[in-house]
Amino acid sequence: DLQKELGRILGLDFKYNAIVVGAGNLGQAIANYKGFEDAGFKVLSLFDRNPRIFGLKIRNIEIRDMETIEEFIKEHNVEIGIITTPKESAQEVADIYIKAGIKGIWNFAPTDLTIPDNVIIENVRLNESLFILSYFLKTLHQD
Repeated sequence: DLQKELGRILGLDFKYNAIVVGAGNLGQAIANYKGFEDAGFKVLSLFDRNPRIFGLKIRNIEIRDMETIEEFIKEHNVEIGIITTPKESAQEVADIYIKAGIKGIWNFAPTDLTIPDNVIIENVRLNESLFILSYFLKTLHQD
């Protein structure tokens, strides 16, 4: 049917393993959202540098030490790396992802990252979406 065909075209007939670096509010929200898993994107773990939160779980997804990330990526066939860190550390995270073999990066950090041509990146700018909404609300009120 049409829905299955669209899913196939979008690559949703595959299952993708993902991890999140940055276990703050946004990283935890992404890990907590079951809809990603329902669509074939399984968040296997969160990683952070804050030792006080190592071992905590969000929807049974453990927060781990950044020191273990490269080994984890290789052992678990992680294909998607999600970045929810401050912009100052985002490039370092992207470099770690690339070195470990990740080919898809979903970047929420408010900065442009330098990546090789064989890596796909999707930048999400939450503030830009809000600015667009503001613009359309303004034009709506002017009518």
